[in-house]
Amino acid sequence: MASVNPLEVTSAQGLQGLEMLIMEVDKLVSLPDIYYRLEEAIVDPRSTTDQIAELLRSDPDLCARMLRMANSAFYSFPTKIETIERAVSTIGLRQIRELVLITSVVKAFEGIPPGSVNMTTFWEHSVAVAIMSRELGTCARIPNADSFYIPGLLHDIGRLVMYLKLPLLMHDLLQQRAASGQPMYLLERNILDYSHAEIGGRLLEFWKLPQSIWEPVVTHHDPRMGGEFSLAASAIHIADAWVNTNRIGSSGSGFELALDPEALERLGIEIEAVEQIGPEAANQTQAVARQFMGH
Repeated sequence: MASVNPLEVTSAQGLQGLEMLIMEVDKLVSLPDIYYRLEEAIVDPRSTTDQIAELLRSDPDLCARMLRMANSAFYSFPTKIETIERAVSTIGLRQIRELVLITSVVKAFEGIPPGSVNMTTFWEHSVAVAIMSRELGTCARIPNADSFYIPGLLHDIGRLVMYLKLPLLMHDLLQQRAASGQPMYLLERNILDYSHAEIGGRLLEFWKLPQSIWEPVVTHHDPRMGGEFSLAASAIHIADAWVNTNRIGSSGSGFELALDPEALERLGIEIEAVEQIGPEAANQTQAVARQFMGH
């Protein structure tokens, strides 16, 4: 990661400040070229599985990380996947794309300066929210519930941007949160006119990820604003609230979130189901999160 030059808070305020923040952070962290080349290959009907495997093999570090995650507790494939060729032929292109995206994002943010945020607990929190979001969607019998996993995993990526480019503001906000008890996202909005949710969503949109990923990230604190993606936003909102309350990992804010009853109604599930799903997701989290951190 290139040298990080923090921004002044005043230069990051408002919509223009948000756009400048995204442009600045994209110079430090971005998806690798291989991700976009993979996207092109997947949508090209002339591409073969051998060509896609060859493309992936061009980045050995990415391949090693992908295989580690493919064999994690989250995927639970019946046999160990030891080669990229087997991964491409066995798990399908959708999950290959997912694995490359996850691997690329984790790698992109590895260079955050030590002491800014505990990346182990950050990914524990993120993985717990991702798993729980997917399980809530499954419980609600939503057909595409698996698609809730990625936005759930990336829901707080905007906070990593803030640790990178607005570290002094993050320090002040954490102190304000401790003194006032207000949720961090509201304190962020009071100062910047937007929160980490908008930062994360805008960065993912800038990276040309689909709206089904970035929209739930933007609206996970206000799921009623999620439009056609409000079910995903609601699942992430519920999971985030439960995971924060039960202190599974931390994205650095360390506070309890109020659960919006409308989110439960929108999914059509009861709080009892949440209390049952939460511990089950927590049990899977540590094993999966270890794969993210490479140990």
